Amino acid sequence: MAASTERILGGALAAALCAPAALAAPSTPATPWQRAELFATCSGRLAAMATRQHADRDPAWSETAEQRAMFDMMLDATLPSAMDHGVPQDAPLRWRSAGWVEMAGLLADISYSDDPGRMTRARDALTARIGACTGLLLGG
Repeated sequence: MAASTERILGGALAAALCAPAALAAPSTPATPWQRAELFATCSGRLAAMATRQHADRDPAWSETAEQRAMFDMMLDATLPSAMDHGVPQDAPLRWRSAGWVEMAGLLADISYSDDPGRMTRARDALTARIGACTGLLLGG
């Protein structure tokens, strides 16, 4: 009986410890067009980050570029179904560009703003947006 109780309590403890991580993990959208938009946006975000990292000689740029390539691969896999659901052919390019522009603005605020609060908010936003993308990847 004691071993049974330990297993139950151990399982409950494991569930309780894992629950916050499961709740914090980003979820993949339900529809093909939402997935395609997310994957393209993340590809653009990560492409902008990799470009900046490479320019800054940050060795992490190659890992970021690999993550971007994973999103490109997921987009390529999702796109036929998304187009079957009415996504225009030029939408992925617009979504990628929007992700790039979003990161470029935040990176500019981080690097060039005279306002420390603005720099902090931009850094936090950049971290959150990149984390929302990389959190979708296995091992991200």
